Amino acid sequence: LYFSKHSKSYKKLVQILGYCPYNIRLYQQAFLHNSHSVKVPGIKISANNERLEYLGDAVLDLIIAELLFKKFPFKGEGFLTEMRSKSVSRKMLSTIAYNMGLQDHLVYNKSISKNQAAVQGMAGNALEALVGAVYLDRGYPFAKRFVKQKIVNPYLDFDELKDITVNFKSLLNQYAQKEKKTLEFKVLNPESEKKIKTYSIAVCINGDEI
Repeated sequence: LYFSKHSKSYKKLVQILGYCPYNIRLYQQAFLHNSHSVKVPGIKISANNERLEYLGDAVLDLIIAELLFKKFPFKGEGFLTEMRSKSVSRKMLSTIAYNMGLQDHLVYNKSISKNQAAVQGMAGNALEALVGAVYLDRGYPFAKRFVKQKIVNPYLDFDELKDITVNFKSLLNQYAQKEKKTLEFKVLNPESEKKIKTYSIAVCINGDEI
């Protein structure tokens, strides 16, 4: 198996985790991208990491929400929600995963390897799946310690993060409300392009395109 206890991959994984896993197969599954789905002995479903990613996303949200709730006791729901969004954004998780070296453990179709942005994105997904694996393997209190020690403390500075604006659309909305102006977002693509995935959007304030 990819993570047999005597393999180099297993030893590198233990270095990243800081502990020896109970159920190695969970961690093996956490790094399997759906472009390279295989059956793993002992797991009935196709063993890509999508289900673990789903679970890890929820666990990570809860842990980050709890840490923010305790760190900022006088801040409101809007502030806490925005801070959590910044902390677990796709870009942030991909960067953290890359800094942790998770890309070295990914198992995926190697035709993707030339696309560094795609690999970094897969690493971010694998980080969520890894949190899901830790939760299933060791339980919530352990998973919370893992997230705090391996993700938050080294890579997330909440005090620095609160001063970074990532939701510019929300900022524009706040401006329009404060100045009592109407704000509209208008799709500029012609009908023939409506099925594409990339759009040109005009920002209109009081009917004027800016």
